[in-house]
Amino acid sequence: MELLKLVKRPMTWILLILLLGGIGFGDLVGFLNLRNVSPQVHDAILANLTLPGALTRATEFIYFFGSIMLAILAASAIGNEFGWGTLRPMLATGMPRTRFLSAKLVALAIVAVVFVVLPLIMNAILAVPVALLSDAHVFTGAFDTAWVGHLLALVGRTYLMILVTTLIAFLCGLLGRSQAAGIGAALGLLIGEQIVGQLLRGLNLRWATTLVNIFPNRNSQSLLAYNVFGPVDHSGEVLGQWHSLITITIYAVLCIVVALVVFRRRDIRGAA
Repeated sequence: MELLKLVKRPMTWILLILLLGGIGFGDLVGFLNLRNVSPQVHDAILANLTLPGALTRATEFIYFFGSIMLAILAASAIGNEFGWGTLRPMLATGMPRTRFLSAKLVALAIVAVVFVVLPLIMNAILAVPVALLSDAHVFTGAFDTAWVGHLLALVGRTYLMILVTTLIAFLCGLLGRSQAAGIGAALGLLIGEQIVGQLLRGLNLRWATTLVNIFPNRNSQSLLAYNVFGPVDHSGEVLGQWHSLITITIYAVLCIVVALVVFRRRDIRGAA
């Protein structure tokens, strides 16, 4: 039922179309610029428009913009239940609170899969006409089991990155009993973390650096560096992959646990 709610909501489709449209527009702009740049820049742009570079570039767009769109969807999924006054009648039917909230989280997790996989498929398809029109190879390198492993890891890392932002927005929407609280918290985290991180780095203290290295978006951006089909560039102080994976997973689990505990114990009022 919760999945059906999300599927039938126009907001879900609008956000997905905006995400796909943004990636497609970026591909179009890149393709049009091929004729107006130097040979070196031409090769770099073309590498990002054909496989496997197109997949790597797509994950960056999915993280930066897909995270925001899923945060909006997650915050509205729980916040509107309070705003519309539909939560109390639903629970009055005898629906266990844990089951109710778990269903919402599972539905959001399934939708998040679509927000990751569909843009990647679209970018892979768009790489074909770009390569043909540019007299280039659609795929660079050898297609083997190692490449498939890289692809699966790329999908998994990207999914985890956007899932944690979705869960943070969901938790804040639940705590604030409104859609605005969840969206504001998610956007504030994406923007505020950059500012706080720069200030802490400026202190040149070990504890400040350690603190910055456990920030969620700091670890998500590090994981983006691993979404490549070749050597990883560590020039930007990229954190270890396992460090980032474990840190983000802890954030995701904490959001789920706190949301379930708070929802089970708090008083449910009518419309906010």
